[in-house]
Amino acid sequence: MPRENFLVNALAATVGRLRSMYAGVNGNTKRTKLWDEFGYPDQVGFEQYYRAYERNAVAHAAVHKLLDSCWVDNPTIIDGDQAREATKTTPWEKQVTRLLKKHWPKIKDADRRNLIGRYSALLIQFKDGREWHLPVDRTLVGQLKEQSIVKLIPAWESQVKPGNFDTDTMSETYGQPVSFNFNEQPVGDDGTYGPVRGVTVHPERIIILSEGSEDENMLSGVPFLRAGYNKLLDLEKVSGGSAEGFLKNASRQLGIAFEKETDMQVLQDQAEKAGFKDVGEALNEKISRMNRGTDAAIVMQAGSPSVLSVAAADPAPTWTVTANEFAASIQCPFTIQFGQQTGRLASDEDKTDWAKRCNGRRWGFMSAVVTAVLERFWMMGAIEPPASGEVTLAWSDLLAPSEKEKIANMQAMADVAQKTQQAFGTAAIEANEVRAVGEMEPIKEPKQPDPSAKPPGKDPLNDDSDDEDRDANSTA
Repeated sequence: MPRENFLVNALAATVGRLRSMYAGVNGNTKRTKLWDEFGYPDQVGFEQYYRAYERNAVAHAAVHKLLDSCWVDNPTIIDGDQAREATKTTPWEKQVTRLLKKHWPKIKDADRRNLIGRYSALLIQFKDGREWHLPVDRTLVGQLKEQSIVKLIPAWESQVKPGNFDTDTMSETYGQPVSFNFNEQPVGDDGTYGPVRGVTVHPERIIILSEGSEDENMLSGVPFLRAGYNKLLDLEKVSGGSAEGFLKNASRQLGIAFEKETDMQVLQDQAEKAGFKDVGEALNEKISRMNRGTDAAIVMQAGSPSVLSVAAADPAPTWTVTANEFAASIQCPFTIQFGQQTGRLASDEDKTDWAKRCNGRRWGFMSAVVTAVLERFWMMGAIEPPASGEVTLAWSDLLAPSEKEKIANMQAMADVAQKTQQAFGTAAIEANEVRAVGEMEPIKEPKQPDPSAKPPGKDPLNDDSDDEDRDANSTA
């Protein structure tokens, strides 16, 4: 093989390896620096997600759309399986419902922080007289019961870091942290307003929320904004670029065209005498003063000013495409996420899909979190364990019809009943079926008498004749 061919093949192989290496992020082997041109970061961590949540309107709205839809109400605590929901409320259920009433906001806030990062934490402050790095004193907690729970403390991912891990393969907690490091400094604070202190926390005093970590590894949680993070940057480019273009057009940026006979050296000397560095600085000062006032004017002798402006492009089509991609990444219909757009409202299909999404999260991840909190309470002795040995959470069905929809369904059923009554002489739908559609209590039907049973009291046919015969005999 000629030496030139060998060098060409070697160079091609090297370029191929480099392309494969650089394409590991965006997956495009032809345009390996595509993400660099778009301005997308190679690695995204908690700080980027937190800043997006704090400063990006779409990201903030997306988190709270899911959070508020899922926490629109609180679940019903059931001692046993869901079949017991219709039975009488037990004293244990009343106790737990009363206990959680003041802790629901903290649990919800821990869920909010879980959506931002890979995980969040819910610290339980027990009144047991021990430091946080020690196990909970279950004897003292068992004596104080509910009074032993001081408060629940939600924490961000950046505030709670796992310590050492359990490496004993025979242990029930294998692979789980044996301690946690909690930084009390608020996220985003440089130490000016909040405490700068770190404490070690025992696993009995903390509950980790890590949505998506089915392997039970807190570090493998899936941030809510991760899949659509690049689209959030694109939305900022489109909306921010459109606003910047509007501002520049509104600022009356001027271009000065001097005639060829103009002596620029004379203008330079005059600018320096006036205290300016050069002609450009003098013109900028004059134009800046003109833009600060609505009635200002500019007078030119050797030059002609012209406004530097361009026709602003309509950002709506580009923004809508990007917003649809982001909405797909969080599994939320566009019309649900962004509301009304040019008269377009969310369809029934979009509402149904979103309700299914929220129902699944309520019955899955959120039920697991609340159950973990209750289990920790009774394991530490703060409450008694349920009599059945298990607890079930019953959430309201987000797919259930609204009051307006119930009335519309009842009207449709009543219309069918009326028309079938007129057509066939018998209504196809009974009154209680109409009431059932509206989730109303059925009307009790009157009890039908038994035709074979003898009615109580005297027989009107026989008893009256017996009385008349009896009276006639007595007269005789």
